[in-house]
Amino acid sequence: MRNIFVVSFIAVGMFGLGDAAQGEVVFRDNFEYAVGRNDTNAPSIFISRGWNGAKTQQTASGAKGYLYTTTNIPGFTGPFPGANSSRVLAIEALPGTFNQQTDFYLELGDGGRASYDDFIPGDVWFQFWVYSQDYGDQRSTYPTRSKFFYVCNTAYPCHSHLWMIGQGPQTYDPSNWLPLGSPSQGEFFFQMSSASGASVINYALGDPYTTSSVGSLNASEWVKRNRWTLVKMHFNTTRTSGNSWEVWMRPYGGAWTKVSEWIGGRTPGFTWDIPSASVGGHRVLRMPSTVGREGLDTDYWMYMDDFVIATSESDLPVYPDVLLPNPPSAVNVD
Repeated sequence: MRNIFVVSFIAVGMFGLGDAAQGEVVFRDNFEYAVGRNDTNAPSIFISRGWNGAKTQQTASGAKGYLYTTTNIPGFTGPFPGANSSRVLAIEALPGTFNQQTDFYLELGDGGRASYDDFIPGDVWFQFWVYSQDYGDQRSTYPTRSKFFYVCNTAYPCHSHLWMIGQGPQTYDPSNWLPLGSPSQGEFFFQMSSASGASVINYALGDPYTTSSVGSLNASEWVKRNRWTLVKMHFNTTRTSGNSWEVWMRPYGGAWTKVSEWIGGRTPGFTWDIPSASVGGHRVLRMPSTVGREGLDTDYWMYMDDFVIATSESDLPVYPDVLLPNPPSAVNVD
């Protein structure tokens, strides 16, 4: 049985969007609360706002990355994109500074307890605003290895996941692999993989070395530096075959573009099969998890607003064009 967060903004600093009768919002955080970069109680503040766990460099030297909230992004002016937003989450990954892979995260659910079965549903929607920073002394490059959404059905580290989301400077369409360049200068695509997990993704038309890793089939849009992008992802792992992953992106003030459509049995050459015993969702999610490898990667800075998990697209917050101000200005670094 899934545990559902349906909470009020007044109680915990998040928005409750509905109840089980109307559709389920599993979790939403608008980050409208203060967590300082040097706060020694940072994990407990995140936990008080509905997260089940947190690890950050403020209190754990092995984290190699900072999580905090901020009212200011260097080089950026204008309003934040979330609903009535005055703060955003800062994700500061420092594998280059510390010359070591990161291990920092916000965590939802509990991989060790069966009471959290399908806490992250098998048919699930994610939506969030993201801003990739490349300015001043926050010059981001994206890593050779990144686990941005790391789900599990057992305790970490695990091989019980049905999918994992990474981010990097290549499309990960195995038949294309369009690169953004090296370094990526703060721009990236999202990728999904089932490598080492409990499901089998196969893209028969792709490079034989990357058949279990897929990404953007439409490379006309991606997360671009110094710009807010609204990202929407849909996963369906409720079947033994015909499972799917879809991604849409919307630049602030612009229109939606569907960048990824991987649907088993419908996308040419693509299958996604799951053993019957593993069909469904996950007990736990960590974000952003492990980033980088020792001696190989540099740092990145990312900001996030209005993070939502829901069981239907209709329960996600909507940002109509008519209500969006002109896109905020940001310093573009060439």
